[in-house]
Amino acid sequence: MTNRMQDKIVIVTGASSGLGRATAELMIAEGARVVIADINQAAGEAVANTIGAEFVRVDVGIPGEVDALVAGTVARFGRLDVMCNNAGVIATTPVVETTDEDYDRMVTVNFGGVFYGTRAAGRVMVEQGFGVIVNTASNGGCSPSAGMAVYSGTKAAVVALSKACAIELAPKGVRVNTISPGTMLTGMVPDVEGIVEMLDKIQPIGYAAKPSQMAAGVLFLASDEGNYVTGHDLVVDGGATAGRSAVGV
Repeated sequence: MTNRMQDKIVIVTGASSGLGRATAELMIAEGARVVIADINQAAGEAVANTIGAEFVRVDVGIPGEVDALVAGTVARFGRLDVMCNNAGVIATTPVVETTDEDYDRMVTVNFGGVFYGTRAAGRVMVEQGFGVIVNTASNGGCSPSAGMAVYSGTKAAVVALSKACAIELAPKGVRVNTISPGTMLTGMVPDVEGIVEMLDKIQPIGYAAKPSQMAAGVLFLASDEGNYVTGHDLVVDGGATAGRSAVGV
């Protein structure tokens, strides 16, 4: 199936790499006109030029910049159909060793960025009477790991925020959902010998995912195929949070 996003106007934050880039690429392949946003200007511009998107440099932790991103997109295209609040950061540290700087950064980007993007897009979409918001959470939000307390906390908060917004905005014609990816082979995976093999083993499906596999979930939530889905957290993690494999298997 193609053209599921034909002529839709889509914003994807954190789109210079990983799931954001894969989402932008898939949206364009399905007919959308895409604005990608990222704090990394050089990487963002390179991706935009490669995939045929427009680029805006944005720090999602600064509400005024997010408001300007949404307002500029509406001014350029006349509307906003889909907002993908995807930008995120991670720090893996025991809770007692987590610095104030790491805490502030994760809360500001992972939770604040989603809130600011949802608020800005929500205002436009309520006025339009239609729109879809897809927020990136993580399976770490529902199944936390040691060393990721703050990260997991921010992702759990994204799910709760999104569900509350879905209830509030549904009567206005706006759907809000989250996608909770499992392990992906992206820049967030540390460059450590044997790490990919280890990650493959902890997924019941047998391998860590490519970002494109997660982007397919975003596409479903954003497209008309998901038109009766709101307030949902779509976990796409190869079974990692389904339960524990039998001992020795």
